[in-house]
Amino acid sequence: MPSTKSQSRLSKQRTQKAGHSSKTPEVSPATRPPSHLQPAMSEPTSAGSNRLSHQRWAAVIASLGSLALCLVIYLLRLDRVVGLYSDDAWYVLLAKALATGHGYTLINSPSPGITPLYPPAFAWLLSLVFRVAPDFPQNVWLLKSVSIAAMLGVGVAAYYYFARVRKLPFYLSLGLATAIVIHPAFTFLAASTVMSECVFTLAQLLTVVVIERVVSAGRHELAWRYTLLGAALASAAFLTRSAGAALIVAVMIYLLKERLTRAAAIFALGVAVLVGPWMIYTRMHAPTAAQQAEQNNYIVDGYATAFWQARASYSGLGTISLSDLPERVLNNTFHMLEYDAGALLVYPVYRAVEPVEGKPREVQTALLSFILCLLIITGFVAAVRERLGLAELVVPLSLVLTVIWPFWPFRFILPLLPWAMLYALFGVRAIFRLGTRLLRHHQPRSSWAMLGGAAACLAAISLYGNLTYILSLHGPESERPRWVRAYDENVALYQWLDKHTAPQSVIAAQNPALLHLFTGHKTIGSWEPGKNWEYWKQLGVRYLVSTSSSPVDEPNWAERRYPIVYQSDWLKLRVLDFGEAQSRRIWIDNP
Repeated sequence: MPSTKSQSRLSKQRTQKAGHSSKTPEVSPATRPPSHLQPAMSEPTSAGSNRLSHQRWAAVIASLGSLALCLVIYLLRLDRVVGLYSDDAWYVLLAKALATGHGYTLINSPSPGITPLYPPAFAWLLSLVFRVAPDFPQNVWLLKSVSIAAMLGVGVAAYYYFARVRKLPFYLSLGLATAIVIHPAFTFLAASTVMSECVFTLAQLLTVVVIERVVSAGRHELAWRYTLLGAALASAAFLTRSAGAALIVAVMIYLLKERLTRAAAIFALGVAVLVGPWMIYTRMHAPTAAQQAEQNNYIVDGYATAFWQARASYSGLGTISLSDLPERVLNNTFHMLEYDAGALLVYPVYRAVEPVEGKPREVQTALLSFILCLLIITGFVAAVRERLGLAELVVPLSLVLTVIWPFWPFRFILPLLPWAMLYALFGVRAIFRLGTRLLRHHQPRSSWAMLGGAAACLAAISLYGNLTYILSLHGPESERPRWVRAYDENVALYQWLDKHTAPQSVIAAQNPALLHLFTGHKTIGSWEPGKNWEYWKQLGVRYLVSTSSSPVDEPNWAERRYPIVYQSDWLKLRVLDFGEAQSRRIWIDNP
């Protein structure tokens, strides 16, 4: 055994070695930096903290700048147009009915108490504006502020979704969110109409964010609160637009897929409590056959009736049978491939929500749309391979509902824009990764840079579309958007009617809601005059008004039998006078 003295020597040597290993190696005076460049011992931590603080401030400034840019664009695009879509005229009329104590009824109808088809949430939001500013059309800018505020909310929610749920970098999340908010289709719907798409998009996106929070929380005790919040948001989406049914189904499937049966039950119960009363109310107060004949407009058609129409909201075009349904699905699918996919990503080429300025499908634009659609599909497949999230259920279910519905698809798929843009970037990433594999050259930073550039391109395209519209809107009168000039011509007709017709006159019109808002006249729809002629005489209909956002057809043979007491110069909008009740001729559709 070693002696005690040798053990002490070995212990001392080990201690010295340990001390030497913990010391910083000495630096010779020749290599030591000057004293004024030598950092303090705590400086690395301080420098890192300052750098992190600067990054946070830069992120805050960039986010606020993005919001400010979006708000400025919406304010510059704000115009006086309202109700030209006809749908938004009904929303405003129903909001006025709620605010004035008439309940959720069609106050334009000769008979009171007729309940409309539309769900009530958006009209209820607008009614809050009427309670503050009841004068129409002076309150139009306040009515539009609801959608503008919703779109700013979409930007915040989209950024949160991309950054927290999809784990994208800050610059990419902010770029995508900005491109979505200033997308010209959304800016048009918010600033040039009073449509519900903006509010619906916000409710749908918030639902996805909250339900993803439920899934991440799992069986945590607070998860039920997020589930109830998700149920409230999904119900709000459905009560804004019935297309929200796809969202509700998708959430249920997603929660069950994640084996969160308790959350699925809570969500289903919450939706039933919030949506059920409206469903019961609409069934109990559904318009009778006599009320439908009186109003003669799609606003009183049930969804079952609209589904079997050749074109929803156009009852005069006839109906289809079950055997015609595959053709409808194919037509809507091809429309999305050839037109709508392109309008989602490069809207200025297509201008899909502006009826008087929409461009017809051409070979070049159809090919571009098809390529962009393939890019989105590629990104969707890549997203599903990584993880099947709630969005990957919402998107296909919404598309199924879109292709079977008898209407132009774009307004139905526009609320899916956040995911369309995201999948487009994922498609770019998938193609880039495939290329780097083939070339055996991979640089992760270049991949993120390419995605950042793609997001910047999407934002730049949206910005360009808005700038061209803003320059046109604030330019010379003759060069202003046709949408605005068409509205002015419609309003001139309504003002003429207000001055030259008796207040008790009942008027048949293509846009009965907007005519009532401007004149106070009782109004009904103008579909199929020959079929409804006898009923019109009973209601005391005196005038037939042809209005539109595009030039109307020439008077047919039956219309030429009555005097045209007003006709506009450009769109040929006109007013036919049927005369006094006792002297009216018999309407005949065909000579």
